[in-house]
Formats: sequence, C-alpha cells, structure tokens
Amino acid sequence: MKFNYNTLDVTLHKETRSLTVALNRPETNNAINIEMLFELEGLFSWLTSHLEVNAIVLTGNGDQFCSGFDSDELKIMSEEKLQKYMARFQKVVAGMLHLPQTIICDLKNGAAGMGIELALGADIRVSRSTSTLHFNQLDKGWVPCAGGIGLLNVWVGQSTARHWTMTSAKVNGQDQRERGFTMETYSEGENCTEKILKNIFAQAPVARIQAKRSFLESILPELQRTFEYESVFSFASMKTQDWKKDSDEPFTAARDLAREIQQQ
Repeated sequence: MKFNYNTLDVTLHKETRSLTVALNRPETNNAINIEMLFELEGLFSWLTSHLEVNAIVLTGNGDQFCSGFDSDELKIMSEEKLQKYMARFQKVVAGMLHLPQTIICDLKNGAAGMGIELALGADIRVSRSTSTLHFNQLDKGWVPCAGGIGLLNVWVGQSTARHWTMTSAKVNGQDQRERGFTMETYSEGENCTEKILKNIFAQAPVARIQAKRSFLESILPELQRTFEYESVFSFASMKTQDWKKDSDEPFTAARDLAREIQQQ
C-alpha cells in the first residue's frame, strides 16, 4: 500500500501491522502548515475504519518532532481564518485520542509550541535523552488551544503544567520523564519504538481497543470541557494580532486592549 502526501512520510510495517507517520517539512523543523493539518485530518479519518492497523508511530523527519505552527503562514491569516485553523487543529488532537490504534509519539530531539500540543494526543510519548521541549506559546502571542492547558494538566499535574507554560520553560529529557510527559528516553541510534510495537502486536486487538477507549472515558468529561474553555481564551487572545508580530515588535499592552474593547 502506498500513501501519497506532500507533508507526511507514511510507511507501513507489515510485521507489526503499524504505520510510521513522519511530519515531512524538515527545513522548518516540521512546522505545521495548513496542508499538513489537512493531510493529518485525512489520514486519521482513514484510520478510523482500518482496525487492522494496530499502532501508529508519529514522529518527524530530521532531528526534531515539530516546531509548532508555521509562523510565515500565520502572519498572513485573518483572525477569522486563524480561529478556524485552531479549531481544526483541536479536532486533530481530539481525533488522535479517539482513534482505535495505539499512538506512540517519538519526539526525537524535541518540540515546541503547538508541536507539543500535537504530541498530547498520543497514548505514549518517547524522546531522546538530549531532547528539549520549549513551551513557547505565550512568547508567540497565543494561548494553548488543543490540550496545552487541560490535557497537559492531566498528564503532568497542574503545578507542573502551570510552571512550564507560564515560564515558557525549556524542559530537558530527564525532567520530561520524571514528570510523566514522556514514558521513555533513549540514546541517539537506538530504536525504542520497535519493542513497543512488538508488544502491541502481541496484544488481543479487541482488548487493546477497548482498553484505550476505557482510558479515554475516564477523562472524557474533562476533555470536552477543556477544549471548550481553551477555545474561548485562545480566541480572545487573538484580538491583539500579536501572533503576526516579529520578535522585536512589542506585544499589545493589556490595558490598551481593555480600553479598545470598552470603546467598541
């Protein structure tokens, strides 16, 4: 079977009935653009009806998993278009949690911003011991919108999630594992996903699917609430147009925005 995508590199592994899905824009550290978002959406939709696929390894070509959204593309978006874009991204992350396949995200040497939020949709996350996660959404002028508040809180606890986000933290491989964001770290040249895929292949398919669904059910009410309130606060922050600004441009002052809203 051949998969034909422009921004994804998809490989089928018959021996474990699994797919490797690599984000394929290494020149941008695999930044997410609209085309990639649509291709992920289409692939995940296809996977919902292909239960013969046991597992998915989501990773990136090159050294990094994903650097977040493509900043050049964002700068030409209107606020309305960006809101629709964010809503689709949120659906992709939620869709990962609902897929019948077990999803392993290999973060390689790290991720940033919305790339970290994409990884939150995985069931299992691994990374190199040298990896760094940069929680830089606030530096970019937007509020996390696809689990970067609520799901991160579930996976690592509110105190850690709050610290990482509110300080724009750069989190090393050891801290990722100790806090439970990643389940395993590995050295460069090692293939830690191969063993995981073999273990998944040995499982009873129905039991595996139902176990994933049971884990989802335990957080589903909070998950639905999470996506609702994250959308509200993320969309509200877009009024500033700060996401379009270069790093040397000042962000909108909170008092100036409040004054503008009162005058409307």
